[in-house]
Amino acid sequence: MIREALLQSLRSSTPAAFVEGHLFDRIPAIFANDRTLFVNWKRALAEYVEVDPACITIVGSAATGASLNPSKNFKPFDDGSDVDVAIVSPYHFSVGWRYLRMNGARRLRVDARTRIAWDEHVNRYIYWGTIATDRLLGVLPFGLQWLNAISKVAQLQPTLGRSVNLRIYADYDSLRAYHVQGVRALRDSHFG
Repeated sequence: MIREALLQSLRSSTPAAFVEGHLFDRIPAIFANDRTLFVNWKRALAEYVEVDPACITIVGSAATGASLNPSKNFKPFDDGSDVDVAIVSPYHFSVGWRYLRMNGARRLRVDARTRIAWDEHVNRYIYWGTIATDRLLGVLPFGLQWLNAISKVAQLQPTLGRSVNLRIYADYDSLRAYHVQGVRALRDSHFG
């Protein structure tokens, strides 16, 4: 049902309209239309990571109810799904990017997965104005604070016990462009 509705919307909407309608301008699916729960959850996370609650957007399958990853074929959001959170923070993006750029020697002392993630950021993510913190959060200057924030929101409903991933965007334009590009690729993979 969700898959068919998403496919229909993907077919009939522009990528920008799809992103606005399914990611940005709605209560994420994980909150089951409970606006108060959504607002309170965002407020708690915002306090933990020291950003304005308006700068937090839930993306991915927790937002839409199904994965938009082309390799997952609209897999429904379920008990094992994680929660992807976009945080628009020019401050944290600048601090994170400056740290990644200025600490090349430290890059050589991290494990292989972290080094690969570091290289991906230099070659790919930074172009889109984003830092995916899933593998790099531990090395960033604000990493410990944000790791604690993830632990705290994993104790709140409806993210209780779930893995929460935070991704930093330089600005709203970066957030929008990254997701529009992803939806465009998804649409091309399904409709050519």
